[in-house]
Amino acid sequence: MKPIKTLLQEGVVLGDGGYLIELERRGYVDSGSRREKVGTGKGSGQFTPEVALENPDALRELHREFLKSGSRVLQALTFFGTREKLNRAGYGSQTEAINAAAVRIAKEVAGDQALVAGSVSRTQLIEREGMESLGKARDHIAEQIRLLKDAGVDFLILETFFHLAEMRVALECANAAGLPAIATLSFRPLITACTDGHSPEECARVMTDLGAIAVGANCEQEPGRMLPLLRAMRSATRLPLAAQPAAFRTTEGCHCFTRQPAFPDDLETIQVSRREFESLGRNARAEGIGYLGGCCGCNAAYIRALADGLLEASAS
Repeated sequence: MKPIKTLLQEGVVLGDGGYLIELERRGYVDSGSRREKVGTGKGSGQFTPEVALENPDALRELHREFLKSGSRVLQALTFFGTREKLNRAGYGSQTEAINAAAVRIAKEVAGDQALVAGSVSRTQLIEREGMESLGKARDHIAEQIRLLKDAGVDFLILETFFHLAEMRVALECANAAGLPAIATLSFRPLITACTDGHSPEECARVMTDLGAIAVGANCEQEPGRMLPLLRAMRSATRLPLAAQPAAFRTTEGCHCFTRQPAFPDDLETIQVSRREFESLGRNARAEGIGYLGGCCGCNAAYIRALADGLLEASAS
């Protein structure tokens, strides 16, 4: 496979979908809803990636499904894989093993058909302890990026960061490690600003200046709700946009699915049709999207819908 920077120059790169919620639906991951108030980040750690050690065949099969559906990038299941987050879930001593196993499994399935990205997400320290914990967050993010580099990822996807300040830290750590990084922020409760108050345009400018190879948004919104956010970013950068929308319906009053009453155990009631993803695929190039995938709620059928949309657009 060509390097990710080259692929982004050649056309729209199709990524994969969401892992943890899909594996929770299959019975391999705990949503944490019985242990903590989900979304507060104060409990033992919902949706953590120990499945890479405990049920590797389940993870391997999900990678295969995404690859078969058209994905040319497989993300190692290292989301929420920092030592701090895993400590709260009872797996801190296995941080190295979880990250290494996740990358190994993704690389086994990818072979020469797909690149493997290391997924790096927020630590939740900022939400729990405030901005004074940024230094601590840096240490945990830098450690995980080192583990991912040692395991042989091709590049990083920095995703589901709510604070631009923590995304800045993550990009600085990626730069220090010499790994290319796609940077995607998540916006809640509204798409007009990230949690520390910066507009999508400002976020795009900062992530561009910090060396990201593509910038955009992931999770929280369905495609139709995410598009205005992406268009705002597009006005502020010449980089390719990255879009990984969720497959759950949001509302005018709250633009994020994780603050809907259905989260986390009634998500089926707000699931959106894969047709909305097919439409996004058809319009991706016109919208300036260079990296296109899905996030929570997106199984292989949604990635196939994106692939169908991209194919339809290329044929027209």
